[in-house]
Amino acid sequence: MRLRSPRNAPRILSLLPPALLALVVALALTACVGKPDDGKGPIGSKKASAATETAAKPAVAAKDRFPSKGKADARITLVEISDFQCPFCSRGAETVKQVSEQWKDDVRVIFVNQPLSFHKDARPAAVAALAAGRQGKYWEMHDKLFANAKDLTSANFEKWAGELKLDLVAFKKDLSDPALMRHVDEDVAIANGLGVSGTPGFFINGAKLSGAQPFEKFKETIEAELTKATAELAAGATPATLQARMWRKNSPSLADKAIKWLIDGKVPPPAPPPKAEPEAKKEEPAEDKTVWKVELHGKEPAKGPADAPITLVVFTDFQCPFCSKVRPTLTEVEKAYEGKMRMVFKNQPLSFHKNAQIAAEAALCGGDQGKFWEMEERLFGNQQTLSREELPAHAKAVGVDEAAFVACLDAKQKRQQVLDDAAMAEKVTATGTPAFFINGRKISGAQPLDAFRRLIDEELAKAKALLAAGTDAKDVYAKTIASGKQEVPPPILAPKVNSFDLEGSPVHGSKDAPIKVVVYKDFECPFCGRVSLPLKAAASQHEGKVAIAFKHFPLSSQCNPGMSRDMHPGACQSAAWSFAALQQGKFAAFEDFVFNNFRTLMPREGDLAVRLAAQATKLEAHCRELGMDIAAAKAFVESRQWKPKLDRDLAEASRAGVEGTPAVYINGRLYSGKMTVDGFAETFGLILAGKL
Repeated sequence: MRLRSPRNAPRILSLLPPALLALVVALALTACVGKPDDGKGPIGSKKASAATETAAKPAVAAKDRFPSKGKADARITLVEISDFQCPFCSRGAETVKQVSEQWKDDVRVIFVNQPLSFHKDARPAAVAALAAGRQGKYWEMHDKLFANAKDLTSANFEKWAGELKLDLVAFKKDLSDPALMRHVDEDVAIANGLGVSGTPGFFINGAKLSGAQPFEKFKETIEAELTKATAELAAGATPATLQARMWRKNSPSLADKAIKWLIDGKVPPPAPPPKAEPEAKKEEPAEDKTVWKVELHGKEPAKGPADAPITLVVFTDFQCPFCSKVRPTLTEVEKAYEGKMRMVFKNQPLSFHKNAQIAAEAALCGGDQGKFWEMEERLFGNQQTLSREELPAHAKAVGVDEAAFVACLDAKQKRQQVLDDAAMAEKVTATGTPAFFINGRKISGAQPLDAFRRLIDEELAKAKALLAAGTDAKDVYAKTIASGKQEVPPPILAPKVNSFDLEGSPVHGSKDAPIKVVVYKDFECPFCGRVSLPLKAAASQHEGKVAIAFKHFPLSSQCNPGMSRDMHPGACQSAAWSFAALQQGKFAAFEDFVFNNFRTLMPREGDLAVRLAAQATKLEAHCRELGMDIAAAKAFVESRQWKPKLDRDLAEASRAGVEGTPAVYINGRLYSGKMTVDGFAETFGLILAGKL
């Protein structure tokens, strides 16, 4: 998947009636609620009498009802709807923690439980977190539950409560409190009412995100919402009314429910707990015995004896939160198999981590001075400060000579080694991080110690058999992986050469350049906007040698006969207006605007004609801001003068076999390499050198 573009323009719509009065009323009615836990956990109600316990509760202000962290008047409220037994939720929780740390003054997080019926331990875990919250330790218990999602037992709840120094008598009593069980059931009703049936789900000022999205996706949404929230406050909103306004703008169809439940605290009737069903007997998946041929080039940093019977190869990324999370486990593995294992470090900087490549090079530059592992520890401990400008300070902190380090970094002395590691990662399908290979056998992700132990013990027995049969200790690894598997990646450029007419297309660079890049895009494609920056940056390394042309392939049956459905309903209209912008010399600015704001240009729900009309109004307004002749642009769009130009692009796309976007063709050949600056620049260099 490619990166999405950041959104940064405010969406100014009609202002909403303030929800302050409802909030004040709700606060006044909180009669049956206990003391708050300093804003770090849920409220626990005190039992007064049997009558009080069974009576309907008055509304509770949402700030008191939901576990929350962050400033109450923050411009962003992030609603996290999650399940403690869901592995994707654990990833999402790590990202939310990262968000909280980066925007501690601007983001408030509230947690809503959605224990799924097939996760039998998720509901008791949710109650355990709420019980800890009554003693001011909600988020601490939250972290323990997600860190141990496979071991959610009553015994462990009590163990972790002890570690958090809770009053165990009160905690155990609260685990069976009907009020907390009802709280979870009410949360489920809220989640269902907001359309979140799978986990995790997030709302950022009402803008919905589904699934364990990467940090970068949260970042772009938060930055866009901060801009919009600032505009709302400038337009007269107050901290008390801001969230209601943002929900009205970002999710109008859900706003009434969200305001009532999440802001005013008027929870819906509890969802009934799922019926216990006999658990189906599952067959254990066959153990993967595949041995991958993870070849070593000899320059990799390594720990442990070179002739150890076990070689653990680690593919990692300095910006990957899960790579950092697994490091304590690796330390335990090293201790458990001291003298029997060597650990080999390989880099796999992922394309959506913008500082991962330079950080990998920095660690290796530190290794030239005998400080690789010190640099590794330092960089993993400072994942938010890994820019080129910040790296010399890290090197200095671990005792690396700064001048030599900077010279190594700026000369890109370690660039090829990192690229070689990444190429090997692709051959052995280590496309995500962290990835581990134990004598060639693969473990993916931040796995627990037992997963490593099981595989290491199996491979240790095989290695001992090889040694007993006469294999030299230094040759065990090479012999073990000799017949291992490798995937041959597709060629960077496909053999078929297609013909494209660039006349009338937007082109960056000279049309006479020896390298002509054609990129098929869709204005609602979340990845298309991000491909421009690495392409242009790579082209700048070969000044005057590369031209980049924009071609249209809207993923919409409205204007693309090759599409069987209307996947992106606003793409055709954006394409039409882009042709008008091109005619008036404003295409580049128009393209930037649409890719930065495509999610807010059109309402997400409602009648399509109404949504398209709203989109047209916004496109017209922006074209006016660009200084375009609006009358001429509207006439161009409405007379469909753009249609023959679009049809030409689509006809060429059909001949070239375009099926999705972005599709990149270099000198007519489909590009299958990395959509990164390095990937494009290396390809351009090979073409110019006559090697590709």
